[in-house]
Amino acid sequence: MSLKEELKKLRKKLSSYQITQAQAGCGTIDQKSCDVVEKESKILERVSEFGKEYLLPSTETIGNHFDKIKNINLDAEVDNFIDWYFKNMIKGRYTDIGELHQLNGMRNLIEKMAVWYELRYPDYEINRLMPCSGQESIEVNDVMFNSNKYINDLFDETSDVRELDWSEFYNARAFIKSLPWDERSLFENSRYSDLVYIDSYYRGAHLHLTSKGFVELAEEVGSYTNFKIKDDELRGMHIKDAVNLLKEKGVLLPSGNELEETIKDVEKWDYQKEEMLNCVMYRIIERGGNRIGPRRAFLFAKEFGRNIDIPMMYGVDYSDPGLRSFVIEYIKAGGSKDLLCYIGYFSRASQSEKMDTVSVAEILRTCHNDCVTKYTPEETALHQRMVNVLACQCDKGEVKQLKLQRRL
Repeated sequence: MSLKEELKKLRKKLSSYQITQAQAGCGTIDQKSCDVVEKESKILERVSEFGKEYLLPSTETIGNHFDKIKNINLDAEVDNFIDWYFKNMIKGRYTDIGELHQLNGMRNLIEKMAVWYELRYPDYEINRLMPCSGQESIEVNDVMFNSNKYINDLFDETSDVRELDWSEFYNARAFIKSLPWDERSLFENSRYSDLVYIDSYYRGAHLHLTSKGFVELAEEVGSYTNFKIKDDELRGMHIKDAVNLLKEKGVLLPSGNELEETIKDVEKWDYQKEEMLNCVMYRIIERGGNRIGPRRAFLFAKEFGRNIDIPMMYGVDYSDPGLRSFVIEYIKAGGSKDLLCYIGYFSRASQSEKMDTVSVAEILRTCHNDCVTKYTPEETALHQRMVNVLACQCDKGEVKQLKLQRRL
């Protein structure tokens, strides 16, 4: 009998036992233990789905997956963003020299942030947090604090400074604040213009907006629209809804009007910020190589709200002894077993080489933890805890505690 079938059998026995106990007036089984069973069950199902034959995703799923991929080559994605940045945020706003300087500035900032994350999480620290192949038994906290001569000369051995965490010490907020103004400003949230005119030439009808784009006050809009819309109607409305209302009422908006321009400016700023962070993640992957890069980018993705699918897609290297552990971390973070990953992205002969793919489900089905055991120690311990809790709640005379059998 498979392990999953054993668990189903135990759950059924547990349910029958509860009913019997209640009918006999013995009360019900401890609710806390039942909660533990339910919690362990959900975690186990999320992490690995033991005993279940993984199925490849459907053709439709594969098609949808590839529709979302613009370019397999990550460096090309960075180049595409820089090109967009030049055309939408730079061109026409500066001199030729200024455009060139600002264009290089964006690429340099992306690279600078990728280097910051490498300094924050060195290779040996990544291997300690998400084991792959490193052999150095070093912790970055020891390097930066405990073994730092400056710290040792300044503080005694019992100082609290030795309890500092380097990743928290050199955090994102500290990094951004250390940047010069022109780079630091790129991390600011978008803001709508506080005053916008429907017709910039006549400077009559206009709206006062909050930084989030809501109308605080509308003036002379009634007279401009022949009172199709009254000034008070727009108060509290978002600028996008106000524009839609004007169009619905047949009000012709001049080309390049400030209402629509401020909407475009905010949308472009938001896109710039999002893609800038995505490009940092791409460069982290490329700079770190086949094992460290995707793992470091995975940490970055979780911290900055990026798509965790991307590091996993580029992190499949069958020579990686920690591949299964990486996949488990990805699933625990909310990843999908239907995700298709590129096999050996860093070992391709050229950028145009066609890449084979494999689903996360297939990796879990075929990739063992090591040459002896299939499941990681975490998976095994989690499963055994669930089995133990279920077994302890059943009739001790009928059900003995189950032991996980080694599967080769």
